[in-house]
Amino acid sequence: MDCNIIKDLLPLYLDDCCSEESRAAVEEHLKECGECKKAFDAMNSAAFQTIEEPYTPKPLSRINDWKASVLQSLLLFFSFIVITVGVALEAATPVGVENSFWAFSLVIPATGFLISLANWYFIRIYPSKAVFSNSSWALTLLVTVIAFLWTCFHYGMLPWDIFFRMIDPNDTFRVFWALGIVFTLLLCVLSKWASQKYAKLLGKE
Repeated sequence: MDCNIIKDLLPLYLDDCCSEESRAAVEEHLKECGECKKAFDAMNSAAFQTIEEPYTPKPLSRINDWKASVLQSLLLFFSFIVITVGVALEAATPVGVENSFWAFSLVIPATGFLISLANWYFIRIYPSKAVFSNSSWALTLLVTVIAFLWTCFHYGMLPWDIFFRMIDPNDTFRVFWALGIVFTLLLCVLSKWASQKYAKLLGKE
């Protein structure tokens, strides 16, 4: 059989897609033709070496970096808005028994959350996503407590005075003092969730 015909049949022969007659003809020809035998050996070797790699999507590092940056920017903006509103309300509050509760209820928790976001710039020094996430919410709480103590000093109050005002049924503004604690806890939860999201976007395991 002509060599060109055999070479055309070789791919079908290797894929076991030819008829019995064609298979027999190819095998008989390969015994006699050295050139076709070399072509067959080359095709056979290439077929074994070609390993189809599973499809793996390319990491979208740039898109994820952008998403992480947007997330951090939105949280910073949120913190600034809360602080601004709290300061404005505090400034508009007359001096008296209700003075300072906007600072305790809004400004202090938002400041603690805002400062904790600076920790996100150092995410690469943390060994894992869990450690980074826990440090983020813990830092939110720590800074809030420090700011709370400083504010007590600024307003000439003792820290436990706030507690007694919260449980005093005669204090009209006790709900606002409790609001600061609730808002702080919510921001700690937000810090933990958002930092996990941020770490995941940046590929931190």
